[in-house]
Amino acid sequence: MMDTISSTLWQRQGFCIAFDGKSLGPFIAQGALVSLREALAWMRGFPDTPPVPAGRAILICGLETVLETLPLNETEDFLARRIRPLLLEVQNRWTGAYSLIFGFSSHERAFEETSLEEAVLFLRRDRKIVRLSEGLWGSSTTADMKRVTREGDKQGEAITVGYYVARIS
Repeated sequence: MMDTISSTLWQRQGFCIAFDGKSLGPFIAQGALVSLREALAWMRGFPDTPPVPAGRAILICGLETVLETLPLNETEDFLARRIRPLLLEVQNRWTGAYSLIFGFSSHERAFEETSLEEAVLFLRRDRKIVRLSEGLWGSSTTADMKRVTREGDKQGEAITVGYYVARIS
């Protein structure tokens, strides 16, 4: 069973997939939004400092669109060869407390947790499945993945915000 966190740690360090609009809204309001195209361009000349102050998050938009439009046989390769190297570079270069959040507009039902492998799958609109957590973080890191929740409007209600890892290996 996957561990759950309800703290705001995911907003300050590590890597996250998030799909809860209420949780993502403040990052947009703070100007922490970066396109996937811009983030991938960092690999051609990595900035010395992130585009946000220390202890803040960078919200990256556009990954969902890429995953929805690429042929299925290319999605996991794109994650492993383009996105994971970006995450490793961020982790190695910006050693301060920064968080990279991939924002999705899909509903929580588009994400499925596998109990045996502790992985997260993304169900595309065409009902094809992308092994999201393995592609992003590698299979060795999925054991360290946590479900992120926030308090709902009703007492005792937990809303799933997304999935988080502190570091990737």
